[in-house]
Amino acid sequence: MQNLKSQFPNMDALIAFEAAGRLSGFAQAGEELNVTASAISQQIKSLERTLGVQLFARGHRSVELTQNGREFSNSVSVALKHLSNAASELTDGDVSKQITIAADTSIVAHWLMPRLEELKDEFPDHRFRIVASDVEADLLKSNFQVAILHGQAVGQVSDSEHKNKRLHGGWQGIESRLLFQEEVFPVCAPSYLGEVGEPLELQMLETSDLLDLEYENWNWMNWTIWLTEVGASSSQTSRKIVSNNYASLIDAAKRGMGFALAWRHFHEDELAAGALIAPFSQSVKTQNGYYLAWPYNQPADAIDDDVRGWLLAQCVC
Repeated sequence: MQNLKSQFPNMDALIAFEAAGRLSGFAQAGEELNVTASAISQQIKSLERTLGVQLFARGHRSVELTQNGREFSNSVSVALKHLSNAASELTDGDVSKQITIAADTSIVAHWLMPRLEELKDEFPDHRFRIVASDVEADLLKSNFQVAILHGQAVGQVSDSEHKNKRLHGGWQGIESRLLFQEEVFPVCAPSYLGEVGEPLELQMLETSDLLDLEYENWNWMNWTIWLTEVGASSSQTSRKIVSNNYASLIDAAKRGMGFALAWRHFHEDELAAGALIAPFSQSVKTQNGYYLAWPYNQPADAIDDDVRGWLLAQCVC
């Protein structure tokens, strides 16, 4: 890429060449570009000298692309089209109407996507860019207008966290409001519950297949933590599948492969439809929650406020 300037010292030459090749003439290209045929001819001669090949066969009153010229013309036409499209996107007035929403993969798949069609209908003149990542740093640098972040609930934050990082359950330089508190409980498919039988007591988990979330982050809930929180033993339990991907564990649970831990507010539709069932009354509410967040210094924009208000209205904490 470093020798592009020496190969193509003048973009005008490429534009002139593309027009002449497409229109099969220097005069026609000059008319389109509002320059003389002689200027087109000089641009193309300069390009031929730079490339060291003849691009046009010149007759008394006509020009025709050579074989090299035809091959190069195809590439130049595609490249200029890509540049034109990219420039159009940058200067398109709709860019200012783009709303970027950033969230972890679980929130995107199980909470945001089921609501996205309704959100789009609510704001038909705007387009939505969705950034999904389980790496918080990636979300925070995604140039978002709205983010849904997992953090410690207000009132549970230590003094040092308030001072050094967290502000109102959020992040330095970020304003936030609690969307919902984290609550976790076991789920399975009706078919699997039929296999393990009665009675429906926590002790049955010791002899059941547990689909477990790999413990990569300090604030991820897994079966060992959940069972400890509800006062049950985890020493004899069987981890049939372990994954760092929450969606894959929920899918395995729906396929009747065992019990998975589910996050409240993620699976209302599947629970209502009976694709998943929550057979136990026990659940664990953690000190964490999901927060709607936005940059502290973000310029005031009514549409951003409206989108945030709409998202907040989807949950009653």
